[in-house]
Amino acid sequence: MEFEPVVQHWLVPVAQAADLPGAGELNIDAETELAGAWDLVGMATGISQDELAERVAAHYRLAVADLSESDPHAHRLIPGVIARKRNVVPLRYTERALVVATADPVSMEAESELLRISSRTVHFKIAPPESLAAAVREIYPEDEGLRHEMPPLTPEAKGGPHILVVDDDASMRLMLSSMLSEQGFRVAEAADGPEALEMLRGDDPFDLVTLDLRMKEMHGLEVLHNIRSRVATAALPVIVATGSDDPSVEMQLFEAGADDFVVKPVDPPRFVLRIRAVLRRRSSNPLADLF
Repeated sequence: MEFEPVVQHWLVPVAQAADLPGAGELNIDAETELAGAWDLVGMATGISQDELAERVAAHYRLAVADLSESDPHAHRLIPGVIARKRNVVPLRYTERALVVATADPVSMEAESELLRISSRTVHFKIAPPESLAAAVREIYPEDEGLRHEMPPLTPEAKGGPHILVVDDDASMRLMLSSMLSEQGFRVAEAADGPEALEMLRGDDPFDLVTLDLRMKEMHGLEVLHNIRSRVATAALPVIVATGSDDPSVEMQLFEAGADDFVVKPVDPPRFVLRIRAVLRRRSSNPLADLF
């Protein structure tokens, strides 16, 4: 009987190319969780995680990250939920580039997701998984607190407020929908303005809409005008996500009838708090349902 060879984790050839002691006997499946693979290589070769980071960086001709020197504003480009998911730390940025510390420089999925969210070319530096995880907890402490304050969805909470997430970026829709669902909201998604308006005409009413401003099929302002022009949705709360913090854009949004707005990149835990605040304001207004 022939056996298919095990596809090795990318760390194995890195260790072997560096001629680390014991690397020739390494056998780590490609599906092994990243932190576990780093641990296995370290135990087999006897080198520290920091030394392994140096070998990985040299192999891919990258620099080793200094997590203590990260720009205190860089984390605003990457929401905490994505930093935790990908175990990455934003280090610094320019108008066109974002430097990120990672333990997985071969992850095309991470690079693509970071590019879409930050709208910048992504450049990797290398750091061990445990160091990254500790840095993420330090940089996004409010996210950890919110995760404890807002419990996961339970069967009793399935009747929560109905939210429509409108965004032509599939990864952003997934991120927001997942966060809102975890906090007890019922969530539906629309990939563009026409789809959103069609859904708002349906039999299942919504309690709030989150609306991306710059969409290709129909601009967010046009969607907002349509929502406000219909009697059935004229008072429906709408929070707009925009890539600009220009005061004139803020004025334009409020004049068009937006209840609130957030500047991208959206940080999901804070976004949830803004949604809850808007819903509270509406529920406390006895005249809201008369318009």
